Amino acid sequence: MDDFTWRKRLEDRRKRRKRERLFVLFFIIAIIASFFLYIGVYTKTPDYAMKTVQEALKDNDSDTFGRYVDLISVTSKAYDDLTVDLFKYDTQLSDRERSLFENFYVLIRPQIAQGAADVIDYKIQKGIWTLPDGILQGRQLGVDFDLLLERSLIRHTTIVGTGKVEYTDVGKVTVDLNVIEDYTNKPFTLQLEVENVNGSGWSFGGFEFDLFEHSWKVGSVNLNLGTSEWRVVGIKNYREYLEMVAPILKQEIADYIDNTSEIVNRYNEAFRTQQNEFTYMQRTQNGVMNPQQRERIASYIENNVIPTLQNRQMELDEIAAPNGAIYLQKLRKESTTITVSAWSYYIKGLRENSAEAFDTAESLHKQELAIDQRIEEIVHNSAISRDRPDLP
Repeated sequence: MDDFTWRKRLEDRRKRRKRERLFVLFFIIAIIASFFLYIGVYTKTPDYAMKTVQEALKDNDSDTFGRYVDLISVTSKAYDDLTVDLFKYDTQLSDRERSLFENFYVLIRPQIAQGAADVIDYKIQKGIWTLPDGILQGRQLGVDFDLLLERSLIRHTTIVGTGKVEYTDVGKVTVDLNVIEDYTNKPFTLQLEVENVNGSGWSFGGFEFDLFEHSWKVGSVNLNLGTSEWRVVGIKNYREYLEMVAPILKQEIADYIDNTSEIVNRYNEAFRTQQNEFTYMQRTQNGVMNPQQRERIASYIENNVIPTLQNRQMELDEIAAPNGAIYLQKLRKESTTITVSAWSYYIKGLRENSAEAFDTAESLHKQELAIDQRIEEIVHNSAISRDRPDLP
C-alpha cells in the first residue's frame, strides 16, 4: 500500500469517528433536552396534572391525588350547588323556618366539606364508600350524610376521561372531564376549574419561556425548572349536571313509590294492629313481666311480627325498581333485615332474661330508625318534587 492511500484511509477513519462522536453527542443532547423539557414544561402543564390524577385513582394513591386536587375547595363549592334549593319547594316550611334551615346549612358547610373530602380520600385508598366518623355520624348535625352523598351523584358517576383544556385567565384553565351517570346512563362533560400554583415559568441555557405569555426572552444563564403545578379547585357546571340527572331520578323514584304504595299501605295497617296487640300484651300490674307473659310475647313476635315483615319484603322484592330507585329499594331491604335481627335479639332477651340481648336489640332498633327516617325523607322529597316544574 502506497503512502497516499494509507494517509487517505487514516483521514477517512478520523472523519468517520468524528461523525460517530457527533452523532452520539447529538443523541445525548437530545435525550437531555427532552428530559429537561419534560421536567421543565410538560410536568408543569394542566394536561400532566390531569393524567397524574387519573393514574392516582387507578393506583389508589390518595397522596398524589390530593396534591393535584384541592378536595376541600371542590367539596365546598359542590355543597353549595347541591343545597342551593334544598328547601325551596317544601310548602310545609314557613318562610322563617326555611331561612333558618338555609342559614344552618351554610354554617355546617366546613364540616360537611371536610367529611366529604375524607370519604373520597378513603374511597381512593380502599376502593369502598364509607361514612365519616365523629360529629357527622347519624344526624348529630341534623343532616343525613349518606342521603347527601346519594344526592350528590358521586357514588354512581363514572369517569370516562379528560377532554379539551381551555385557558380562561392567567394561571387558570378549564379542563373537560367526561363522565357517565350510572343510573341513567347519561353522558355529561364536567368543567373542572384548575388553577396554577407556585409560579408558571422556566429558564434554561440563557433562554426563558413564559407559559402564559408564550414568548422567549434572552437574559438568564441559570437553570430554573420552576415549581409550578396545577390543582383542581372546583367544578364549574356541577349544578347543571345535577339538574340534568335529578329530574330523571326523581321521576323513577316517584314511579317506584307509586308501584309499591299498595303493598306499603296494606302492611302499615297490619303493623299498626300488631303494635296495638304488642302494647296490650306488655301490660303488667307491677311493671315486671312474669315468665309466661315473656314467652307469650316472644311467641307472638316470632309467629306474627317477623313473618309479616318477611312477607312484606318478599312482595316488595317482586316489584322491579328502576335504576333511580335502587337506593330506596336497598334501604327498604336493609331496614327489614335489621328489624328482623332486632326482634330476634329481643326474643332472646325475653326467653333468656339477657340484658346483653336487650342492649343489642336496642342498638339495632336505633339503626333501623335512622334508615326509616332516611326512607321517609326520600318519600317526602318525592312528594314535593311532583309539584316542581323540572319533573317531567
